[in-house]
Amino acid sequence: MDIKEENSVGISDFKAHCTEHLRRVEQTGASLRVTRHGKVVAVVNPPDDESPTIAEWMGRGAGLSKPGSGALFDEPTWQPGDWDMERDDTEL
Repeated sequence: MDIKEENSVGISDFKAHCTEHLRRVEQTGASLRVTRHGKVVAVVNPPDDESPTIAEWMGRGAGLSKPGSGALFDEPTWQPGDWDMERDDTEL
């Protein structure tokens, strides 16, 4: 997809003026397409009101693991002989 729009910027310009571009997205609410050789490689969108904060996002896993429900993590995934450095069972 070739892009030649007002709301697009080359990747080198984005890198050099990242803060200004992000400020413009924040102030205008318009998405910004970042291009490399005329092709879109990324789209910077302003957050919508439904976007969780970092704290909310990190907390979404809370309560998923309750005592007694983590059976997969109760036992080691390795067997006692797996880490025996003296044993050489490598096929040559």
